[in-house]
Order: sequence, then C-alpha cells, then structure tokens
Amino acid sequence: MSGNINTFFAGTTSTALAMGDHTATGTTTTTATWPSLAFAYATAVALAQDTTPVMPHTSAATDATVTGGYIVSSHSAHWSVDFPYGPTPVSVDVSLTTVSSYGGGDALSGHGLQSPSLHGLF
Repeated sequence: MSGNINTFFAGTTSTALAMGDHTATGTTTTTATWPSLAFAYATAVALAQDTTPVMPHTSAATDATVTGGYIVSSHSAHWSVDFPYGPTPVSVDVSLTTVSSYGGGDALSGHGLQSPSLHGLF
C-alpha cells in the first residue's frame, strides 16, 4: 500500500497577567484544521489601574507553532501602553499571534472529488 500522508499541526498558547487595584485579563486560542490546511490564532489582553499614584503592571504573551505543508505563515503583534500620569495610572498589554500551514495534499479528496480542479462542477 502506497500513499502520501501529510500531517498538519497548528497550536497556540496565551497568558495575561495584571497587578494593580483594578485588573482585567482575557485570553483566547483557536485552532482549525482541514485536509491540507492548519490554522491557529491566539490573543491575550491585560489591563490594570491603580487608585494611587503607584504604576500598575501588566504582561500579555502569545506563542504558536505550526508544521506541515509547503507554505507556512506566522504573524505576531504586541502592544504595551502605560499611562503613568494623574491620580489613577493605567497599564495595558495586548498580544496577537496567527500561524497557518497550507499545501502538500489534495484538499478536495475528502469530499469525494478525484481532482483538485473545480472546473465542470457547476
């Protein structure tokens, strides 16, 4: 028995930490796979505010890994903003990561089609 087996994997992690008098954190991770395609997305948000002039602390981080396919893509963004002035200092941290892998298999074979061409189906 011969065949072409392609393995696609995508995974993400996210963490958010906040230290202050008033805090809010949120994280999310999403992973989806189809034949010849894997995609993952992660977000992390940390927000802290102090009611005294002491600066609060925040940390948000995302990480990802992806394997398989011919085209592998990864994008990350991180924003950190501190407002240290005034009676209630604020700190915000945001992290976003996306990864994807595509190719190396027949995406339409799982649907009973013999060819990756859609010509003639409509």
